[in-house]
Amino acid sequence: MRIVIVVCTNTQPGNMAQTLTSIAHLAVPASSSCSLTVVNNSPGRIDPGDFESHVKTLQTTVLHEPTPGLSIARNTGVSSIDADYVIFTDDDVTVPANWLAGYAAAFRRYPDAAFFGSDVVPLFLEADSSWGHAFSTAAGSCFAQFRVGSRDRKIDASANPKLYPFGANMAFRVDALEDFRFDESLGRQPDGLVLSGEETRLIADMIAAGHVGYLISDNPVNHRITPARQTLEYVRKYYYGQGWLQASNTRRSGKWPHLLDQALSPIAAYLFRQARTVAGLLPAKTPRVWIERQHGHFSGRTAAFQH
Repeated sequence: MRIVIVVCTNTQPGNMAQTLTSIAHLAVPASSSCSLTVVNNSPGRIDPGDFESHVKTLQTTVLHEPTPGLSIARNTGVSSIDADYVIFTDDDVTVPANWLAGYAAAFRRYPDAAFFGSDVVPLFLEADSSWGHAFSTAAGSCFAQFRVGSRDRKIDASANPKLYPFGANMAFRVDALEDFRFDESLGRQPDGLVLSGEETRLIADMIAAGHVGYLISDNPVNHRITPARQTLEYVRKYYYGQGWLQASNTRRSGKWPHLLDQALSPIAAYLFRQARTVAGLLPAKTPRVWIERQHGHFSGRTAAFQH
């Protein structure tokens, strides 16, 4: 079984040293081979040796994709794959030594599955524990938090889209992925708007075409959250983009509920904007994060209807 790990990055190799080092320490099952593809999405070219110095145990390929955008970088990585399975993770993730073996076992356990995913556990670096708990509890998806549970779960047309795996820890059978690509209209926009969910849309397309997948229990990765992202402003901006995207999709659908949504979203945005003032006086941090999340979400929805 040939497996390739794809990591897309717009930073320098030294900034993702922890990610590369953890990949270098992966245990490769005897019946499998594994290689690493790094897609450099930063403006300047990087010497492949800068990456290879961190990952001496795996064959490493470095691709340069100058057009900014995570979906674009991922599609560049997909176009280069010569393997049976591809595993995606991010440049701010640390993987355990048995991570590859966990996926290889799942690939054999579910040979007809087209996609896979598992847990993503945020690590709030240098954070006050109460803030880390608040962010995790009230805005987990903002930090790619994802929990599978104690048993594997099948994902098909009957599954809630909230169960679709996140890009920090997902895998695909390559022959099933050949007819699909990540939506390049999603991701960070030139005006600063962040429209995440490109992996969710791809998986939705695969399911609509008749494919199924599995969430794998007990195969987590750690997602390192820097202090710069541990802010209420970051939470608000993230959910602003989510609200904008959801409202845009609702509006394009042409169904009548979007008229009600269009009328109520500005009211909700106003109420949560007022609630922020009161929340700032509260000692409990979790309500403050939740209110910031809702304010961002409904502000984004309101802006999308006015766009």
